[in-house]
Amino acid sequence: MTIRTFTDEELRRVGGLKWSGITTGDGSPTIGAWVAEMDFATAPPVAEAMKRAIDDGLLGYQPTWLAGRVADALSAFERRRFGWDVDPAHIRLAESVLPALRATLAHLVRPGAPVVVPTPAYMPFLTIPEELGHEVIQVPSLHGDGACGRGWALDLEGIRAGLEAGAGLVMLCNPWNPTGRVLTEQELRGLQGVVAGFDALVFSDEIHSPLVLGECGRFLSYARLGPEFAAHTVTATAASKGWNIAGLPCAQVVLPDEDLRRRWDAFGPSVAHGASTIGALGAVAAYLHGDDWQAEVREVVEENVDLALEAAAGTGIDLVRPQGTYLTWWGFEGLGLPSSPATVLRERSRIATNDGAALGRGYEQWARINLACSPAAAREIVEGVLGVLA
Repeated sequence: MTIRTFTDEELRRVGGLKWSGITTGDGSPTIGAWVAEMDFATAPPVAEAMKRAIDDGLLGYQPTWLAGRVADALSAFERRRFGWDVDPAHIRLAESVLPALRATLAHLVRPGAPVVVPTPAYMPFLTIPEELGHEVIQVPSLHGDGACGRGWALDLEGIRAGLEAGAGLVMLCNPWNPTGRVLTEQELRGLQGVVAGFDALVFSDEIHSPLVLGECGRFLSYARLGPEFAAHTVTATAASKGWNIAGLPCAQVVLPDEDLRRRWDAFGPSVAHGASTIGALGAVAAYLHGDDWQAEVREVVEENVDLALEAAAGTGIDLVRPQGTYLTWWGFEGLGLPSSPATVLRERSRIATNDGAALGRGYEQWARINLACSPAAAREIVEGVLGVLA
């Protein structure tokens, strides 16, 4: 196996945010299961490309040739992995996905127009729009019986109501952080059927697309499904999650629609400026040479998910098998915890997770737990979760 894992002690010694950023009330260390990064060293081809750049002294500002190199690599990856023929000329560099979202809100969305955010949602999707003067319309997603056997599903009527209230943007996260859903073509077409009737854009965060698990099927990008989709879509992705290089910002924005591309290019250079040279070189290596390593990562994550699902069965914990990402979404409603699950897990089991309340209203008894970790750490996490139920 080419994946390099680390012990808890090594991770704490290194001091990454995931393992150092949250402690218990008395200052004791925790198991890092919150920040969306892996506990694995990146793929050897990625590490080699970045080390070579350091050895060569390529540590200055972003060279002009680099954006084209990244675009070519992403285009090759999308074609090979997902069968999407993306023209490299339609790809733009960005510092990361969130600056791309900020730019979309600042330059492409009607001033002051609300933003529809299906929940549960990646936390910044609920805060960034309001920072920029856009009200957030939270649309709780369908779950359980209402999701038609899918575990979680978009509430298209709720999204329609938000658009009728004047929303100028719909957030789409696919694969879906935190539920792990990979949306089907039918679901994506249903969303387009709603959005098409309004003056609104879709911001499609596809950063977890390389992390589709198991046999759920091939990932489909929303904008890929036709010109009528691409005409209202800003797609953002990156190698950061799939190859664990999130601290080296370099994202890509895909704009197949000519008019949207023209509008983006009026401000796009400022969005690309913060992309890391080393991160861009890492992204190129990941897209071109990182498949084998990542396949092993997905196997480890799937084994950790199997462990979690087996442990949660019969406990009353609400946990749906994720189809993508390495994030899992645990519901503790009705289990009598004295406070939020994140607080209880931190103080009783020394596990750092994300508080469900930060991912949307109504999820106060939920927690997001990262399973991109060694099997040993996954066992610690699972045992800690079961321990708070005792």
